[in-house]
Amino acid sequence: MAQVTALEWRPQTFDDLVGQDVVSQTLKNAIKSNRLHHAYLFAGLRGSGKTSSARIFAKALNCEKGPTETPCGECSSCTEIRDGNSMDVVEIDAASNNSVDNIRELRELVRYNSSRDRYKIYIIDEVHMLSTSAFNALLKTLEEPPPHVLFIMATTELHKIPATILSRTQQFEFRQIPLYKIEERLKMIAEAQNLEIEDEGVSLIAQAAGGSMRDALSIFDQIVAASSEKISGLDVKSILGVVEDTNLIDLLGGLNSGSAERIFSRINELVHYGHDLKQVYDTFTGFIRDSVVMKSVTDPADLVVRTYGHGREHLSLLEELGISDLVRILDVLVSHEPVFRQASEPRYAFELVFLKLLEMKKLIPLEELLGNLRDLTALQGDEKKN
Repeated sequence: MAQVTALEWRPQTFDDLVGQDVVSQTLKNAIKSNRLHHAYLFAGLRGSGKTSSARIFAKALNCEKGPTETPCGECSSCTEIRDGNSMDVVEIDAASNNSVDNIRELRELVRYNSSRDRYKIYIIDEVHMLSTSAFNALLKTLEEPPPHVLFIMATTELHKIPATILSRTQQFEFRQIPLYKIEERLKMIAEAQNLEIEDEGVSLIAQAAGGSMRDALSIFDQIVAASSEKISGLDVKSILGVVEDTNLIDLLGGLNSGSAERIFSRINELVHYGHDLKQVYDTFTGFIRDSVVMKSVTDPADLVVRTYGHGREHLSLLEELGISDLVRILDVLVSHEPVFRQASEPRYAFELVFLKLLEMKKLIPLEELLGNLRDLTALQGDEKKN
């Protein structure tokens, strides 16, 4: 059975990591200067390279030719860490080993020397899942571990880590991977696999991944499995259920014209063709955000989340709308997002948000009211003089 792309193309050296140059360089410098800390905390979005970095760091420290910034990937230590069966690099899933008893067992194990390698390294994934008592049990060991032991912890929810743990670790922030970096990686993989995929399709996959390389590769596998060796942008749109730009423009046009009929018709069409309204809501929110950017800056090319088709129609519509109108729409969409997520019937919540936006359009802006009041006051003053 063919290996999934995310595993086959998992980074094996610091140079392979995508979009985490600062983290890679810092860890390489620490190895080069022999200024190692006993505990590291990698925090960031899922699929941003935290666990891969931990494994690469472990290989760099325990490689037979190391410690080295570039592990060979061929020695026993490197291959065992890569395959996840090293005796001296232990990976622990805190989601399923989160009790105080699990940590007490870990505290006993760290007393023993490594079986072969320089360091005994414990990689604790999803460390925020540990219970409060488990964190407390880990404190002393984390503060003063034996000289041959290193801890590398990874989390997607940094705010859940106790301050007592944070103060005992070196923290590294793994940032959301830029779209163009994900696109470059996908194109390289597609070329290596002799797959032909249109640039539009690559961009759509990268956008759907939300900054996660693992998600991008999982989506890529899904697209490849459902397509031929030549993948078009239309194939990707169909498989991912991408909301067409015409739908977004028509919804915004309905708000601009105050047409409830136009909006209800478009929503009904989206439901009829099986679109996930929660995905439509997210896409439309991003569309309005990008529209604000396009109205606010001279060169929005590098600032918009995505590019939109029917550009002339979109720009023509934006000329009729002010920035204040778009900001008002964006504010309502963002503030009502939690309510929309919790709704048992997404369609009703979706329609409610748009009805509120239509009603708000009927309201007279405060600036206009104040202007009218000033004019009325001035008129009354003139009448008294006369």
